[in-house]
Amino acid sequence: MISNQKIISMNNDLLDSQHQDLFEISIKLSLMNHRHINSKELKEVLKELLVMLNRHFLDEEAFMREIHYPFMKEHMKIHRNIIFEIEEIIVSEARSIHILTEKLDYVVKDFIINHTSKEDYKIVKYYEKKFKI
Repeated sequence: MISNQKIISMNNDLLDSQHQDLFEISIKLSLMNHRHINSKELKEVLKELLVMLNRHFLDEEAFMREIHYPFMKEHMKIHRNIIFEIEEIIVSEARSIHILTEKLDYVVKDFIINHTSKEDYKIVKYYEKKFKI
């Protein structure tokens, strides 16, 4: 289980709320790893995850445009790679729910911990410096 203390504030209520929502989805995935689940339940969480990630990435990219973040293209590429990695796991591990949930759990935890604490943190620092917060 991951701690939401690792989730940084983006100085943007919408993005902060979405990070919290993604954290909650990651908890669902972690819990699925420790019990028997059916494919319908997994599909619902996967849909929720992909919809939330896509919405969050679009909103975060709009925020980066708004503040004229200079490394936006690189950051957007990371977003696309995260979606691609999740989709690859779904396709390659579709026959084994346990392996699928285990791998997705790892990727989502990695996204929440590493992406937000490293990559999104760069946006925060740029924002704070630019707007002297």
